[in-house]
Amino acid sequence: SDELEPALAAESRHVFVLEGEVPFRVTLFAVGEGGFVVLLLMHHIVADGWSAGPLVRDLSVAYAARVSGDVPGWEPLPVQYADFALWQREVLGEESDPGSVLARQLGFWRKELAGLPELVGLPLDRARPVVAGHAGALVDVRVPAGAHRALKELARSTGATVFMVVHAALAALLSRLGAGSDVPVGTVVAGRSDEALDDLVG
Repeated sequence: SDELEPALAAESRHVFVLEGEVPFRVTLFAVGEGGFVVLLLMHHIVADGWSAGPLVRDLSVAYAARVSGDVPGWEPLPVQYADFALWQREVLGEESDPGSVLARQLGFWRKELAGLPELVGLPLDRARPVVAGHAGALVDVRVPAGAHRALKELARSTGATVFMVVHAALAALLSRLGAGSDVPVGTVVAGRSDEALDDLVG
């Protein structure tokens, strides 16, 4: 309905108060005669981008089972998120311990990234706002089949992945646009170094 989109947008702007609120909200919207839309809203503290896949899959399994009057038949996970968190703390150690893996890794990256400019002066099509609005957007880019084949071949012939090739192309483009020769580009890392972690939500 015409009211659904604004209602979803309004609910999705909810700001969690982590000190006293469960950082996970489920809102059910009634749409038309017997139709429903469910909105899952999660703070990043409880789920990362990777979590969306297993979470939606588990919900779909549960929904299908309940609709047919059954109980969801999930297989027990080999590890729980708490297991991963404890293992990570054990391996990385504490930041306050200068000999820990975590302290050494943070020290490395602080040194590597020291002196980088706050802002890279790239040509823009509009003025940068004085106060960041933190609004994001998605831009769909279609890569023609021939270009994709060429990217795969270049990756294969250089011992890289397609991601690495595209990442290098982005850095080269930014450099040509004026970002300099040392171009920092951030990428998302799921941090799931073991396949036992693939199905975890967290």
